[in-house]
Amino acid sequence: MNLEKILLLSGDGIGPSVMSSAEEVINMTTDSVEIVHGEIGRSAYESTGQYLPHDTLDLLDECKVIFTGPTIPPENGMEPKESLKVQLDLFAKTRFFKTLAPDLGVEDMEVVLWNSNNFLNDEITEVPDLDGITLTKYVRNNAYNRMMTIALSDVEIRKLSKIACLTREDFFPVSSGMFSEAFDSLFPSEYYETRHLNVKEWMAKVIKNPKLDECIVCVDLYNQIVAGVLSGLTGYDYLSPTCFVGIDYKMYDPCKKALPSGLEIEYANPTSAIISAAQRLGEMGLKDEYDRIIDAVCDTYASNERTPDVGGTLTTAEFTERVIRRI
Repeated sequence: MNLEKILLLSGDGIGPSVMSSAEEVINMTTDSVEIVHGEIGRSAYESTGQYLPHDTLDLLDECKVIFTGPTIPPENGMEPKESLKVQLDLFAKTRFFKTLAPDLGVEDMEVVLWNSNNFLNDEITEVPDLDGITLTKYVRNNAYNRMMTIALSDVEIRKLSKIACLTREDFFPVSSGMFSEAFDSLFPSEYYETRHLNVKEWMAKVIKNPKLDECIVCVDLYNQIVAGVLSGLTGYDYLSPTCFVGIDYKMYDPCKKALPSGLEIEYANPTSAIISAAQRLGEMGLKDEYDRIIDAVCDTYASNERTPDVGGTLTTAEFTERVIRRI
C-alpha cells in the first residue's frame, strides 16, 4: 500500500503542541498516512541558520501535502510561510466553517469559502503623488479559472450542490464580470443550485438565512469580510482552518491565532489543526474517518470538555485525548 506522506512543519510558539494534536488524530484514525517532520520559522533558524531550511524544501519532492504551525518571522525579509506559498504557487485559498456546538453559533451550519490567494507584491502596487496614493490591482485572465477549477474539484468531493458567487459589480464591473463568467462556465446552473449576489446583498441575506449556501466562491478583495461574517455565525475565527492550494501542492495553515491573552501555551486550542486533519482524510476518500473525527470534536464540545478560550478548563493535550477517546 502506498502511503500518503504529509510534511508536518510545527513552527514556533504553540505550533508544536497543536500540530502534535493533528498528528495524533491522524495516526489514531488511519494507517494510510506517513507523517514526515521538517523545520520552519525561528526554531528552524536557531538550529540551521535559515527560516526555511534547504532540508525542508528537499522534503517537498516526496510530500505534496503540508501542515504548518505559526512562525515567528525574521526582522527583515519575507515570512517563511509566505515564501513557501509563493514557491509552491499556492494560488487558491479555502476555509471551512462549521458550528461545533449550539452555544458557539448557528446550529448545524457548515459552509466552505473559496477565493484566490493573491501575492500582494505581484498584484497590487502603490503609486504616490502630491495628493495621496493610487492603488492599482492587476488581475490575470486565468486567475479566476484556476481557482474555480480547484474549487469545483472540492465541491465534487464533498458532494455539495448549493453554490453562491459573490462579487461587487457596482464597484468593479469589469473584473466582477470576468469572475461571474468564470463561475458560470465551471458551475453550470443545470448541475448546481447557483446564485449570484453582491457581497453586501449576501451579508444582508445570510443573517436571515445562514444555512442557505454550502459553498461560497468570492472575489478576493472581499473574502476577509465574508470570512469574518461566517466566523461570527459559526464560532470564532481561529476555529476555522485555512488551506492554500495549487496544482501540485496543498498547505494547511490552521493556526491563525497564537494564544488568547493571559493563557499559558499548554492551553492552546488545537481544534483547527484537528479539523484540518479530518479535512485531509476526507479529501483522500476516507469519508468514514472524516466523519468520525468531526463527530468526535462536536461531541467533545457538546460535553463542555474544552480549552479555556471556548469556556472550558482543559489543556491542549487533555482536549486532544478527549477527542481521540471518542473517535
